[in-house]
Amino acid sequence: MSEQRLPPEVQQLIAQYQAMRESYVKVDSELKLVEAEISEIDNVLENLQYLQDSTEVYKLIGQVLVKKSKDEVVKELQERKELLSLKKEKYRKQLEVLSRQLADLESKIREVLSKYGLTAQKQT
Repeated sequence: MSEQRLPPEVQQLIAQYQAMRESYVKVDSELKLVEAEISEIDNVLENLQYLQDSTEVYKLIGQVLVKKSKDEVVKELQERKELLSLKKEKYRKQLEVLSRQLADLESKIREVLSKYGLTAQKQT
């Protein structure tokens, strides 16, 4: 049955579901980006630990390489990682909430469809 023939109540619920699903995908993408950056920082921090404290280190800022002490770079990376870890936790919590809301909305859609004698097909 096409969406045009569905009752307005069902169409509205489906629109809410689609919007919420898009939000879920967006937050999930952001989470993956944050996790990738954390992994990259971990890799850099691991490699920096093998350098002597007196080793010259350069940090890319925009299009310019800037000479910094190893300690400064390590401190900046740890602060960035801490900030990203907070973002990561926030995104995970958002995904949990959105997941529950999507499941609830899916149940409601099925309930309303059954009220009209219709059935929903499972999407992949």
